[in-house]
Amino acid sequence: HASGSAAPRAIVIGSGFGGLAAAVRLSCKGYRVTVLEKLDGLGGRAGVWRQDGFTFDAGPTIITAPFMLEELWALCGKRLADDVTLVPMDPFYRIRYDDGSHFDYSSDPDAMRAQIARISPGDVAGFERFVQEAEVCYRLGFEKLGSIAYDSSGDLLRASPNLVRMRGWRSLYKLVATHMQHPKLRTAFSLQSLLIGGNPFNVTSIYSLINALERRYGVHWAMGGTGTLVQGLAGLLQARGVPLRCNAEVKRIVVES
Repeated sequence: HASGSAAPRAIVIGSGFGGLAAAVRLSCKGYRVTVLEKLDGLGGRAGVWRQDGFTFDAGPTIITAPFMLEELWALCGKRLADDVTLVPMDPFYRIRYDDGSHFDYSSDPDAMRAQIARISPGDVAGFERFVQEAEVCYRLGFEKLGSIAYDSSGDLLRASPNLVRMRGWRSLYKLVATHMQHPKLRTAFSLQSLLIGGNPFNVTSIYSLINALERRYGVHWAMGGTGTLVQGLAGLLQARGVPLRCNAEVKRIVVES
């Protein structure tokens, strides 16, 4: 960030979803923004690769919080639906086990209970307890703590009571295993962290909020792949005159006082 006689300038390093979203917000706040990307295409982990006439998503594939994307388009005076078609999925996804059976994961509580009962009747009550705990993590972890910038130890200290209430020192898998005994169900309800690159055996149990997010807002597919979201965000920035520079690796950041 550098201030001059004109509008303040901001440089965003990386053009993943986080970088592009930050660039949109900064631009709408009046900053002169430049986005620098070291690769030859935009998107970061959400980039795409092409072969034999086909386009493949390199990373994320589904959308669980579409309202966050809609907010970015609204900041620019536009509608997400004008650039990207999101289609709700039902079921959200099908989990296939090595014995040939499967589990259809959805937001329908009756359908979920029926499938759980088919696999392990004794785990239905555990499923209900897990859902309740996931709701707590959503309220505390997403709604209360999700928008906080932890710039100091004081920020973390103030968040500590809620972290303790969520018992965030447990892994996601351990949380699920506390409530459900059957290995198939433990897999089905802990794999969601994999969708954002987190190992369920290592990431904090706070990631169970994904379960609550999915049930609240659904799981969506962007027609054409998540690369269309990258293109849409790039279009918002280009319309605002924001330079998007690829093959522009940042090797050092010099801070002058």
